[in-house]
Amino acid sequence: MTSRSKPLVEVNRRSLCQALSLGVLGGSSALTCVALAAPSGPLEHFFSKVKTFHAVFQQSVLTEDLELIDQSHGELWLSRPGRFRWNYGAPLEQVVMADGENLWIYDPGLEQAVLRDQDTALGDTPAGLLAGDTSPRRSYLVESLGNQGGIEWVSVFPKNSDAAFSQIQFGFETDILRMVQMLDPLQQITRIRFTDVKVNIAIPPEKFMLELSEGVDIIREPASG
Repeated sequence: MTSRSKPLVEVNRRSLCQALSLGVLGGSSALTCVALAAPSGPLEHFFSKVKTFHAVFQQSVLTEDLELIDQSHGELWLSRPGRFRWNYGAPLEQVVMADGENLWIYDPGLEQAVLRDQDTALGDTPAGLLAGDTSPRRSYLVESLGNQGGIEWVSVFPKNSDAAFSQIQFGFETDILRMVQMLDPLQQITRIRFTDVKVNIAIPPEKFMLELSEGVDIIREPASG
């Protein structure tokens, strides 16, 4: 195992939203790093062949000691390039959506929606990585972690030391993305498990149009810098 690689722990929905607006997987046992990832493989397939992705997800947030902090669930739609929608369910409903130009974080219970410029908000983040359609090798170090329990693991490390995460692990089952784990600089882990996965299906454009209830406050945040 290289000095960079370590098992990831889970993080919560709020942590993911913070990473999105500025982030995903890990097992309870260590994954052995076996080699640098080959030029072709499940990660390359995911970014070159998967144009749309739809799944139900369960998200957990863990401390570095694998203590559960928070757990949530919901539904994800992804359409490359640059569009996604994370719908989080009860008890704390929330929508995190990128429509190609703007990033929205909508809390129905608070009757509030935060609006940010998408390029500025996502930048070099895990959310930007997932929504992109170019190989992560251009901006990240990529390493194969081998197969564990029928899941093929690949890890990416940002070359930028100021990135919002220190490692992301992708878990694939026969080229289908099943898990994502993110380790942040504070050693918290966000783990997302995908079920009912459908790839390259037609997703209507309306899915990336946010319908707000009457009376919702829209907070427009200016681009930083």
